[in-house]
Amino acid sequence: MNREPTILDQSELQSEIQTEAEMDEEPNDREMDFQDQQNEGSAMDVQEEQAEAATVEDFDEIVEYSVEQRDPPPRPPEGAGLHFQHTHTAFTLRHVLMAMVRSLSQLHPSDMGYYKRSLSTHCRFKKNYATIKDLQDPLDVADKMIEICGQGEALYLTVRNLQSIGRDDLAVILRKTCRRVLLQHDLKIAHDRRYYSLYEGRCRPGQQRYISDVYVEPVTVIRGRRDVVNPENEVRKIPYTIEETAIRPADIFCPLPQDQKPVRTVIMTGVPACGLTVAISKFIIDWMEEKTNRDFQFIFPLPAKDLNFGKDKDRSFLEVISYFYGEAENIKFLEKEDCLCLFIIDSLEMCQHPLDFKNNKTITSAREPAKFDVLLTNLIKGTLLPHCKVWITSHVTDTYRIPSNLVDRYVELRGWTDDKKEEFFTKRTPEPELGRKVYNHMKRSKALEIICHLPLFSWMVAYIYERAFRDPEFGKHPPGITAFYSQYIVVQMNRSFEKYRGCNVDAQKWTDFDKNFTELMGKMAYRMIQEARDYFTVDDLQAVGLKYDDLKCRDGLTTEVKRESADVRTWVFKFVHVTVQEYIAAMYVYVAYRKNGKNVIEPNKMTSWLPGSNKDRSVIDLYRPAIDRALASPNGQWDMFLRFLIGLVTPGTEENLHGYQLNHYHPKAKGTEDVVKYIKKKMKDSLNSDRYKNLELCLVELEEGKEEVRR
Repeated sequence: MNREPTILDQSELQSEIQTEAEMDEEPNDREMDFQDQQNEGSAMDVQEEQAEAATVEDFDEIVEYSVEQRDPPPRPPEGAGLHFQHTHTAFTLRHVLMAMVRSLSQLHPSDMGYYKRSLSTHCRFKKNYATIKDLQDPLDVADKMIEICGQGEALYLTVRNLQSIGRDDLAVILRKTCRRVLLQHDLKIAHDRRYYSLYEGRCRPGQQRYISDVYVEPVTVIRGRRDVVNPENEVRKIPYTIEETAIRPADIFCPLPQDQKPVRTVIMTGVPACGLTVAISKFIIDWMEEKTNRDFQFIFPLPAKDLNFGKDKDRSFLEVISYFYGEAENIKFLEKEDCLCLFIIDSLEMCQHPLDFKNNKTITSAREPAKFDVLLTNLIKGTLLPHCKVWITSHVTDTYRIPSNLVDRYVELRGWTDDKKEEFFTKRTPEPELGRKVYNHMKRSKALEIICHLPLFSWMVAYIYERAFRDPEFGKHPPGITAFYSQYIVVQMNRSFEKYRGCNVDAQKWTDFDKNFTELMGKMAYRMIQEARDYFTVDDLQAVGLKYDDLKCRDGLTTEVKRESADVRTWVFKFVHVTVQEYIAAMYVYVAYRKNGKNVIEPNKMTSWLPGSNKDRSVIDLYRPAIDRALASPNGQWDMFLRFLIGLVTPGTEENLHGYQLNHYHPKAKGTEDVVKYIKKKMKDSLNSDRYKNLELCLVELEEGKEEVRR
């Protein structure tokens, strides 16, 4: 923890604390003074705790009450989060410094020398030992340690070294006196290891990135009436607008001027791949670095997947916390109203507990054992630790598991605006010029620019183009989009496997049903385009042979947008973006033709060819009616579908389907030259300008395929 400004100077401390030289002259007085200090402190504690009907020992900390009167702090600036309170007495420099000096003042000079020598083995003091070697006054030693290490680490070293020289009694008193500072220090170390770096896309050992190198703040809004799916569309020319109240991610617990009560429980949602987990990591890192939300003394992330342990065993909430964080063992002071902390429940959709808010008994003490479902519901309700804050992230479907009257604020992540996209592409690479090249090339495709509001999609584009621009010839033609969508489907399916099945090799394998699932979703998406709608229900799933449970455990492609009742048949879903729906529909049509010889666009047309000849059939029979249908559509509802369908025939893109929807050694498609000729023929006709432009973009998708065929 950084040193804070203080009006406490050395002369004031000298008047309160004896120096080492004075102790040598009057050792008996020193011991009596220390005993008096302890007796006075104990008497004060007993009086205060009797008023509260509790004892000091119950909270595992020695409390020193401050009588200093301070004016309320000014309202924090936007983006600073909860910073409405003065620093708690236990975290002030005065408290920590005086506690360290009291302990060091009771050491014999020889013990003090050994204490200082033991510091030289620590990495912080290998180069700075000379600055502390000749110091004799405990005040000077403690002050220099805090200057070099910070309060938390200085306390940790003091406790450890007191134990190493056999003064466990002093170590125990110091630990209890500064229990909160030590716990915060230990938690920050644990959080630093876990959250300071992240994986982009999927977990790949050795491919972590520092979160500060890639994080760009997304658009965050207090949920309104609009669904979470971005309606921006190239063909329909729907712009991206923010109609709700926008806030900074760090300010999700800050009350708005019109709010009548504090914000205690927040639920954050968003479409898959919008960056919910990354938002949590950034929130924690900023708190660790004391940039935002300084009012929180402690933050305890509780990933919902990890909360499924010990369903049938009764535990107290304090035991649950110590199970996840060993450094937080027996922290009974958590129940005190002056101990403001935050509990983060990440990915509620992974929580297997029933969350029975109606029938679970009421728990008010963190020391009372109960089933974890009981503890969790009481924490969310506020009967358990009502002074603490709760932050829950979840897909939209699972937010309905929590009664709305228990939630103070619903927040949504909406992805990135155009300026944030540019910031991401230039920030994530050590070569800003390369990042600008990638960004400018991406903008040449309006469809790609729109879908890059999803952070995961932006990462895919950046990852591929950063390597592609190593070729000086790259970038002459406008970018194709189909290959990115092919990889997006694979990445999102793999992330779902990792999330619900685990990370072992067998769990990551695509089963036959997984391959069939994407095709059936494509079949449903194709019907949706035919009916000119972008939403579906459970009945639509059942019409193609799928169940809701099949969709729930493969939730990377869709999101729920509306629910009128508890009946699952009334729930309304959408794909994360309409272009994902159009791509997966095109993939279904293409795979049906290339694998089974079925022309979905002309289902009534008789086909007769020898078994096994499907792979050798020219693709022009599929693309001719598809092009005719797209050109006959006055509103362009088939434009993106056609672009994806034509893009899939290129060798580089079709390879992304090998091993998934197609066999590994599926032969290359034949007849792509005929497709190009037919498109150019149609472009000579009198066409609507939008249809003509779309055919031009179809040729862009085919450009890579034409070059592959020539080679």
